[in-house]
Amino acid sequence: MTGYTSSAKYKSLEDIQRDSSELCLCYCGWEQCEPGHRYGPNRRRNYVLHFVSEGSGTLEVNGNQYNIKKGEAFLLPPATEAWYEADKEDPWFYSWVGFSGAKAKACVDNAGFSMKKPVRSIACLPHIQELIEKILEEYQLSFKCELRRNAYLLEILADLVEEYMSDAPGMVHFYPGTVYARHAIDYINQHYNEKLRISELATYIGVNRSYLTSSFKKVTGYSPQEYLILLRMDKAASMLRKTDMSVNAVAAAVGYSDQLAFSKIFKQYYGISPKAFRESEEQLVLCTHKGEFQTKFF
Repeated sequence: MTGYTSSAKYKSLEDIQRDSSELCLCYCGWEQCEPGHRYGPNRRRNYVLHFVSEGSGTLEVNGNQYNIKKGEAFLLPPATEAWYEADKEDPWFYSWVGFSGAKAKACVDNAGFSMKKPVRSIACLPHIQELIEKILEEYQLSFKCELRRNAYLLEILADLVEEYMSDAPGMVHFYPGTVYARHAIDYINQHYNEKLRISELATYIGVNRSYLTSSFKKVTGYSPQEYLILLRMDKAASMLRKTDMSVNAVAAAVGYSDQLAFSKIFKQYYGISPKAFRESEEQLVLCTHKGEFQTKFF
């Protein structure tokens, strides 16, 4: 069995067997502290998050002191000296999770915690407390319990990341910008013929429009909006050459409900109207003011 302790004022689960190299739970618990109860100074070997449900206390980490109150959480980074103490008049009740793995730092970064900012308020605290209780119920040394413990840990971290991102969208990104750009390119290539807004595309991918645009330009040389229009024009030109579809049908097939708007944009890019383009017997050199257009970047 794992190291499980339960009493009226203290419950913890320690010495958990760890098999995952990406992210795994090391220990968790909760405690109703006595007035002035102090822990540390010491250094942890992993990341530890504390969640204060009641009362208040003081944290000192990396030489900086913080006054912690109900509804806040604080991070103890690994290999960093820290101590924390319950208030003498209003001692805190807190719960904690300790975890490690290759993705541990990315999790705390994306949840809004850092060495410079180890404390932040948490709106989803009641749900986190429920999840910690569920972890503590899965104390047996079994494969089933291990899966459930890690599932609850992932849910805790996902809640923290979701809440932080909703307050400050796009500030922290788990993947390199090229990953978001390639995902956006694939999506545009598949949905260019639909009503597509770049702001909605950014939301779908999980970043803000500004970050997506800058990442997209680094990969393609175009903004997402420019790429979308260029792709639509290239597809439209191909349809005008190879099919007998009406101009209105071609416009609809590449995402335009308004034929006049389509014709105007088409003429801006090719110098002639869609009808004249179809009737022309000359091989047109397809280019834009930005240079020759190619739809495939990879």
